Amino acid sequence: MAQDHTRGRPLVSPPYRTYRRTAVPPYRLSWTMPQRGMIFDVDGTLVDTNSAHVNAWCRAFKRLGYDVTTERITVEIGKGGDLLVPSIVGEDAETRHGEELRKAQKEEFLKIASRERFRVFPCVPDLFLRLRERGIRTALATSSDKKHLQATSDSAGIDLPTLADVLVTKDEAEASKPAPDLVIVAWQKMSLTPAECSMVGDTVYDAQACRAAGVAFLGLLSGGTLEKLLLGAGASGVWRDTGHIFAELDRALELASLAVATSNHP
Repeated sequence: MAQDHTRGRPLVSPPYRTYRRTAVPPYRLSWTMPQRGMIFDVDGTLVDTNSAHVNAWCRAFKRLGYDVTTERITVEIGKGGDLLVPSIVGEDAETRHGEELRKAQKEEFLKIASRERFRVFPCVPDLFLRLRERGIRTALATSSDKKHLQATSDSAGIDLPTLADVLVTKDEAEASKPAPDLVIVAWQKMSLTPAECSMVGDTVYDAQACRAAGVAFLGLLSGGTLEKLLLGAGASGVWRDTGHIFAELDRALELASLAVATSNHP
């Protein structure tokens, strides 16, 4: 059960709506690949940190003299900083100030994390425990480095790296999302094939990375991305948050298996 980390009491999640949209055809196939691994994004998926990343980027751009709105940054959250900066301010600015901007963003995020308490989304520990009980391996795949992941863990009051069997950070990938590198490293470290894995994430960049890596994508609305955008980017199904997908885990795994089957059997 999710915990109120400021008071140590369980949080009671609101009743979930019964809707669950899916991009997978509503029929059963004679062959499906059992799901043996599940990969998780972190920011906006397990912990409510997307707004903190937006604020950190706003401050970083301002420090170096760039006037960038929060709205412009918000739609880029989910990308690695190496791709976010040129997308927002262009290649020339990336050449001149890219490294400084990324350094400034990291510093600003650490400041925010040190004074705020990030919220853990519902049922996160329970979800990982349930998967472990079923013999399904788990991985975290984040565009953050280990220092920032630790800051997020400390702020949220949860030891994120110990939840999963495998941890993959930006240091282990040549390119950040939406490139597939993080996802590929994750299924490789779990000693599985992409067809045996699905990934839970909250942005279209997670979806694009999954598609390129050959992994089924399960979308969450908790990061602020619209349902139609997640489905349009290739999500096999969309849920409100981790608590919702925990409550419908059987269906989520079924949709992931069907997604693999339909991609191999047109």
